[in-house]
Amino acid sequence: MKNLFVLMLFVILGCYHSNAGNNKVLIIGIDGCRPDALKRANTPNIDRLWREGAYSFSAQTDPISSSGICWTGMLTGVWHQKHNVVTNEYKNPNIEKYPHFFKRLKEYNPMAKTYSIVNWKPIHNILQEGDANFEKSRLFDRTVTKTARQVIKREDVDAIFIQLDEVDHSGHVNGFSPDSVKYLKSIEKADKRVGTLIKSLKQRKEYDGENWLVILTTDHGGSGYEHGKNIDEHTTIFYILNGKDVEQGLIKDKVDVVDVAVTALHHLGVPIKDEWELDGKVAGLN
Repeated sequence: MKNLFVLMLFVILGCYHSNAGNNKVLIIGIDGCRPDALKRANTPNIDRLWREGAYSFSAQTDPISSSGICWTGMLTGVWHQKHNVVTNEYKNPNIEKYPHFFKRLKEYNPMAKTYSIVNWKPIHNILQEGDANFEKSRLFDRTVTKTARQVIKREDVDAIFIQLDEVDHSGHVNGFSPDSVKYLKSIEKADKRVGTLIKSLKQRKEYDGENWLVILTTDHGGSGYEHGKNIDEHTTIFYILNGKDVEQGLIKDKVDVVDVAVTALHHLGVPIKDEWELDGKVAGLN
C-alpha cells in the first residue's frame, strides 16, 4: 500500500511538472506606441488580443521615459533606482543583482529555451552570458518579424521577447500624436507584424498542448517629436495579455511596466523570491 502511495505521488508530481513545462510566454514590445494612437489606428490583430484578453490603456512606465530605462524596467521587473540604467548609454547597469528575467527563468529551469529578437540593439546590453539561447539585433522590423516567425514555428521555445522599433522612429520624424497620419500608419504596419507572429504561434505543431501567454506592450509614449519626460503623454503605456490564464477585461488595478517580467515569470511557474526585491507584480492573470 505504501509503495502504491509513493507511485501515485510520483505520477501526480510528474504530471504537474509536465503541465508547468507547457507554459510559454511571448512578449512583443512596440517601441514608442502611444495608447491613444493605438486605439485610433486600424489594428484588427491587436484589437482581437485585447478584446479577448486582459488590458490596460493607462499603465505607467518609468518617469525617465526613454527606451533604455523603460525596456530594462520591463525585462528586469525593477525601476531605474535599482537597475541603474538611467540613459540609453547603459552605463554601469546593476544586472548582477537585478538581471533580465531570462536569468531568473534559467536559474529555476536550466533547460528553458529563451530567445530575444530586437531591432534596437542596446536592449541586449542587459543580457548576460547564457541568458538567451538565441539573440539577434540590428534588424529592420520586417526582418525581426521574419526571424521571430521562423523561431516560433520551428524551435522549442519557453520565452521569447520581440521588439519592433519603427513606430518610435516614425514618432521622432512625424510626431508622436494620434493626429499624425504617418504615425498611425506605422502602428498599422506593426499590427500586421503582430498578426503574423500570432499566426505563427498557432501554427506550431505543439500549440494545442501548450499554454501560451502573449504580452503586448510598449516602453513609452511621446509628444511632439520626443519622449523622456515625466508627463502623461510620455509615461502612459498599454498592457495587453492574451491566453488561457488571463482574467478577461479591463484590469482595474494599477499596472506598471515592471509588471511584465513578474507576470511572465509567474506564468512560467517560477516562484518569486522576496530576496529579488522586484518592484513589479502579477497583473491580469487569474
